[in-house]
Amino acid sequence: MEALSSVLVVALLAVWSRPAASDTPANCSFPDLEGTWEFRVSPSKGGARTNGIDCSLLGPVEKTTRVTIRPLYTAEDDMGNVGFVTIIYNQGFEVVISGYKWFAFFKYEQHESNVTSYCHDTFPGWVHDVLGNNWACFVAKKNSSGSGIKVNPAPFPKEKGWTSRTTFKSNHGFVQQINSAQKSWTARAYPELDGLSMEDLLRRAGGRKSKIPNIPPPAPLPTDEKFQGLPDAFDWRDVEGYNFVSPVRNQGSCGSCYAFATMGMLEARIRVMTKLKQKPTLSPQQVVSCSNYSQGKWPLGRKIAHP
Repeated sequence: MEALSSVLVVALLAVWSRPAASDTPANCSFPDLEGTWEFRVSPSKGGARTNGIDCSLLGPVEKTTRVTIRPLYTAEDDMGNVGFVTIIYNQGFEVVISGYKWFAFFKYEQHESNVTSYCHDTFPGWVHDVLGNNWACFVAKKNSSGSGIKVNPAPFPKEKGWTSRTTFKSNHGFVQQINSAQKSWTARAYPELDGLSMEDLLRRAGGRKSKIPNIPPPAPLPTDEKFQGLPDAFDWRDVEGYNFVSPVRNQGSCGSCYAFATMGMLEARIRVMTKLKQKPTLSPQQVVSCSNYSQGKWPLGRKIAHP
């Protein structure tokens, strides 16, 4: 089982190539991503073509690829090849198409408490083939009449006194009201949070500079024939009495939500694949510490490039 877990983690790292110390303050959503983008490929500083590539100083543009991103997370290049796109929370995206993977973070600027997100532009990102070879750098720009600029002021007051003095206490009556008003999910109280200061809770929610992005409308239901006959609801926690979902872990103050989410997804897929014969607990910390894509610092102290 340990060998299988290691293989799966390595496979994930081949997909996700930056470690993360914390989330970026960018605030972009899928509607910002939809449309046609130009991916401008450049050689790296020093000309390296391996996963040790340094994109802090880009050379001249060698190639431009146009990619159109459409609803249902599909991508099509200018040669008609179709792939898929994954938006990484509200901070970046990955496109997999024509045997290559492209990953970049949305561009942003921070001035004191205000963050300006440039959702039609990216910082220098990385492109490589699906086997993890032939690395290069690229920047992406969306072809749009709009600016894609969003200014997000800090949503909480600068004065920290009240948040430091006020402690949290679970409101069981409010929890009951939520559960009586709807049945799609179940709210509950978390005793481990009782007694924490509101400042502690703000940090666990992403900090004072975080802000929940605008929630996009639900995607339309597909009408393709292959989707006909699907059940109205399906719960992997109860498939004929069997639970294929691993226990929820307390992320605490760690900002690397993507690592917890992807490990939970892999744990569930292994349960499904092995018909519950294997129930691994994979390590989010290994992804944060060992991944080549970074939102904090590269291994050995090398910082990421934010121009």
